[in-house]
Amino acid sequence: PGQPLPKPVQPMPAPPADNAKKFCVPKPEATDAQLQNNLDYACSHGIDCRPIQAGGVCVEPATVRSRAAFAMNSYFKSKLGVDSACDFSGTGQVTTVDPSYGNCRYV
Repeated sequence: PGQPLPKPVQPMPAPPADNAKKFCVPKPEATDAQLQNNLDYACSHGIDCRPIQAGGVCVEPATVRSRAAFAMNSYFKSKLGVDSACDFSGTGQVTTVDPSYGNCRYV
């Protein structure tokens, strides 16, 4: 008699590769005041914040959260995507989900 066939194995989702694109975004519970501090910090530390200023491609939606997300990610990328550069006093988190929208591109 034949041997029983092995049961199919469910493929495990692969962890993100080290070279997967990573982005820094605010945690959902971060307050507008905390995000404003993050925005001010990033923009005062050499980040090009023109895209989130009047006339910029990322100015809309004109919320602190949206502008802070762009600035936090830009700062994170300027630090070569080191996870600790996304901490922002516990208000930032690393994601592999690209937060880009419309003409606003997170790099």
